[in-house]
Amino acid sequence: MPSARILIVEDERQIVDTLRDLFEQNGYETEVALNKQVAVTILQERKMDLAIISTMVQEIPGVEILHEVRKIIPNIPIIVMSNQKSKRLELSFLKAGANIFVVKPLESIFILRTIENLLKACLTPSVTKKTRAYSKNKK
Repeated sequence: MPSARILIVEDERQIVDTLRDLFEQNGYETEVALNKQVAVTILQERKMDLAIISTMVQEIPGVEILHEVRKIIPNIPIIVMSNQKSKRLELSFLKAGANIFVVKPLESIFILRTIENLLKACLTPSVTKKTRAYSKNKK
C-alpha cells in the first residue's frame, strides 16, 4: 500500500509527538493540527487519507471539528480518540460520522492495525458501501 497521509488533530503535545513518531516509523506521512483552523487549512491545501481527531481540541468539541472535516472531504475515514470511556460519547461521535472511537492511551499495534484496516476498507468499494449502509442503519 502506498504511503497514506494522516491528519492528527490534537492539542496535547506528548500525544502528538507519540503518534507522529509511530506513524512515520511505519511509513505514514503525518500533518498535525493543534486547533480547528489549522485542521481546516491543511485539509483545504493537502490531500489527506485519514484523520484522527481528539474529542476536545483547545476547548472546541471534536464533533464540531469532525463536521468541518466531513464538509471538506466527505468520505475521509475518521478515528476519534477520547480520554474517557463513555458509551454515550462514543455513540454521539459515531452518529456524527466517525468511523472508529478509541480510548486513550492508544496501544501502538492496535492503532496501526485499525488504520490499516480502515484504509483498506475505504479502498474497496463494495466494503465501503456495506460500511455506509451499516452506519445509516445504526442512526
